[in-house]
Amino acid sequence: MPVVVIPYDSRFQLNLVIGTDPENGNPIISRTYFSNVKSSASEQDIFDVATQLSGLCKDTLDSIELDKSVQLTS
Repeated sequence: MPVVVIPYDSRFQLNLVIGTDPENGNPIISRTYFSNVKSSASEQDIFDVATQLSGLCKDTLDSIELDKSVQLTS
């Protein structure tokens, strides 16, 4: 039987650089989560929205992460 994939939850995360650790010089990252992303949203659309949201912040964007949860059934 073929596997059926049912998306049920997605969220993306903005990782923003809010400063530098004075002891070792590593960046200090703040994470902001956005939940309940529509399963029909493409990765490009999510990237575009995340980039626009990060532009509203005073801190520098480090990375964008996307988490998708799916149910596998037959």
